[in-house]
Amino acid sequence: MDVTMMDWVIQLCVGLPPEIASALLASLPVAELRGALPIALFVFDLSPVTAYVWTVMGNLIPIPVIYLFLPRLMALTLKHTPRINRRFDTFFDRLMKKYGNQYSKWGAFFLFLFVAVPLPGTGAWTGALLAVLFRVQKRYAIPFIALGVAMAGILVLALSLGVFQGMRFL
Repeated sequence: MDVTMMDWVIQLCVGLPPEIASALLASLPVAELRGALPIALFVFDLSPVTAYVWTVMGNLIPIPVIYLFLPRLMALTLKHTPRINRRFDTFFDRLMKKYGNQYSKWGAFFLFLFVAVPLPGTGAWTGALLAVLFRVQKRYAIPFIALGVAMAGILVLALSLGVFQGMRFL
């Protein structure tokens, strides 16, 4: 994040209760849970449980929003760009013929693993985007992405508390 983006994010949270600010930060693609949870702990001084709950809830907000709007936006875009539409359809038709129903079910499990790893670019936003692009059924994708967010929250919480507690001894 560059300085101007960080300034914008900070200004967005000024005056909000720390719990709401934490959830809001976690819902943004620039911070997500990986950035919001340490801020909730060490800037907003929330307890670990409170910080975890609010940032996980905030990070879950984009999932249904993406599932609600992205397929419609894709359909509209592909309708007006036939060349891209043909390539897109060919690629996904091959995937679906090759893997069929197993792809939809196991694809959701891999979404869990992808979202659970607390690395930049592997959060709920990207997981939901991939689920829509790879046509993983909602009934599988949403719960697995949510479980991935919960697991990532536990890992980020443990890392944050461990790293920052360890730094106090230095």
